Amino acid sequence: MRRLIAAAAALAGLACASASPPPGGPEDRNPPRLLHVTPDSNAVNVRDRNVVFSFDETINDRGSGAQELDNYFLVSPSDGNPRVSYHRSRIEVRPRNGFRDNTAYTVTLLPGLGDLRGNTMRTGASLVFSTGPTIPPNRITGTVFDWAAERPAARALIQAVTPDSVLYLAQADTAGRFTIGPLFPGTYLVRAIIDANNNRAQDRSEAFDTLRVTAPQASPLEMLAIVRDSLPPRISVVTVVDSISLRVTFDRFVDPQQPPAATAFRLVAADSSVVPIVATITPRAEQAEIQALQQARADSIRRVDSLAGRLLPPRPTAAPPAPAAGTRPSVPPPYATMLLRVARPLTPNTTYRLSVTAARGLSHRADNSERSFTTPRPAPPPPADSTRRPASPTRAVPPPPSRP
Repeated sequence: MRRLIAAAAALAGLACASASPPPGGPEDRNPPRLLHVTPDSNAVNVRDRNVVFSFDETINDRGSGAQELDNYFLVSPSDGNPRVSYHRSRIEVRPRNGFRDNTAYTVTLLPGLGDLRGNTMRTGASLVFSTGPTIPPNRITGTVFDWAAERPAARALIQAVTPDSVLYLAQADTAGRFTIGPLFPGTYLVRAIIDANNNRAQDRSEAFDTLRVTAPQASPLEMLAIVRDSLPPRISVVTVVDSISLRVTFDRFVDPQQPPAATAFRLVAADSSVVPIVATITPRAEQAEIQALQQARADSIRRVDSLAGRLLPPRPTAAPPAPAAGTRPSVPPPYATMLLRVARPLTPNTTYRLSVTAARGLSHRADNSERSFTTPRPAPPPPADSTRRPASPTRAVPPPPSRP
């Protein structure tokens, strides 16, 4: 009897196995999907201890790459790094010291959260609610630019600090645009940081900008992030470009709103003679000169081809399209190099001293500096072509013999 029961069980197991679907299936390439968040957005008098994000699958508890899970959540106003609790497909978030009474909060899920297969969310989510009866209506909006690169600063960190040191946080989108709030009316110190190491703090080597803003604001902000310090620029290198052009490099950015004029520079030779400087050219103006020269050469070639009767390629009639509004800063970028033009050719293999008066930096401080340099030696004459055979000496041809 026991043998019959065992055999029947085995047959039943085989039948069940044959009826089940084959293992495997299509590979999951979809990122996690946010199902719902509690409490509800724009809720008031909230008493929940945590904000709960619920997903349709298990979340990678170390995020994507080497980032920790709590790097994907911002709580504003902030009292330090938020507390993030992981529950597979559910993540709970709260401030370091819990939610305060009568306070409006924004809790943000940033893009990049991933599942166990490495699929990451390209977009995030944001929740606004209040532990009191109202939500303030004010926001501060704007765009952050990487000023030196003349492009939007994607994912820049935004801070807004009240006079009593309450810290609000936000992150810019891929186009550098941001919104921070809700905020009560008042004055805020707004700081935009290109947070390269993602530690949510301004480090010494990171680009930033600060503005003092009154909420409600009159117009969107334009934040120009760049590496700044309190020292003025000084000449570090002088390079000879050609006989009438020098390139001067400063150790810090020059204020593009007040660049040094030609009269601020002085060029003195070793014999104490002064070489007048007739023009200073910024990098943007130099690029325009190069483009104009290239166009002039192209036009000259077209004229030669036209006179020779060659078929000409179609000439572009439209100028290159201007950058879209909001994709470049409205003010010129700072620079650390300038081109100088002198009144007469420089003497080869001669030492000169270049000085500048009151070069102004981004810190609005100015200083004098100088640097000596030596012009190159004259180029040696080209060597004789040793591959050519020397000409054979001319031999005299004897006259024909005379006839008797």
